[in-house]
Amino acid sequence: MTGGSGTAYVQSMTDDLTDCLTRLRADHGGDIRTGFMPTRLPAVKLFWSDHPIPRVPLVYDPGIAVIISGRKTGFLGDRSFVYDKGCYLAVGLPVCFDCETEATSEAPLIGLFLRSDRKVLHELASSLFETRGAAVSGPVTLGVEPLRLGGSMRDAVGRLARQLADDAEASLLAPTTVREIFFHALQDPHGRVLLAQTRPDRPEARIAALLQQIQTSQGKAPSIDKIAALSGMSAASFHRHFKAAFGTSPLQYLKQRRLMRAWNLLVDEKLSVTQTAQELGYASPAQFSRDFRSFFSVSPSQAGATGVAGFEKD
Repeated sequence: MTGGSGTAYVQSMTDDLTDCLTRLRADHGGDIRTGFMPTRLPAVKLFWSDHPIPRVPLVYDPGIAVIISGRKTGFLGDRSFVYDKGCYLAVGLPVCFDCETEATSEAPLIGLFLRSDRKVLHELASSLFETRGAAVSGPVTLGVEPLRLGGSMRDAVGRLARQLADDAEASLLAPTTVREIFFHALQDPHGRVLLAQTRPDRPEARIAALLQQIQTSQGKAPSIDKIAALSGMSAASFHRHFKAAFGTSPLQYLKQRRLMRAWNLLVDEKLSVTQTAQELGYASPAQFSRDFRSFFSVSPSQAGATGVAGFEKD
């Protein structure tokens, strides 16, 4: 399908997706202006904003973010990239970057985030090798890539949106559709960035696995030198590979994740500034407040008062 008819087909599908996701949002009373909302499938979240958001820090875990309407600009290291209607963002590693959102009440930002499963990606890559005789391998560059939705993948996203609106279809059909969407992503050479997390032979994959362990542990985070040693690399090699994959230094990355966690504690869990500082191991609320304001350009108390859950989290 080409020319005007192809454009009309894409617009019709976009309108259909928007209707489906608007109904999903209604499950939450339609009162959440900005943020991530759960769906009937734990691995899939709906995100929404009906107003523009200036450049702010954001964190994405590995997966796919599909934009149905609206527009985002990401800034990672010295690189910037746009993802908008008809695009998806393939994220192979847990990355922190600044993001600017263009949206209005008439043309809101609407999208779906599909969390990736390392085992599923590995199975898909292995099956592709068996059937096509060529290994699917990911690049060693930054672990995020904006891509255009192809026809087959767009069809699968449309089916997923409809399935998420029904309890039985969400339980029985949607998991297979999610797998299909990742299958299509792996067909794109740039979409193979998703495989970064499945390659234990690669230094960036070892680093990502260690970061996941740190983020899920309850104890005090180890030093950068300790993390480097655990990854089997020298400190110099660790810093070099980390910067290449994540676009920032290890110390800055861990600080970003810590402050993202602070935002969620303040906004979602309604902890006080003092409680949040203690939870994150800060020496004092004053030190925590200085770091928080420097990072987000608002004070912790102002963030808590907004009630806006704007960051992706597990």
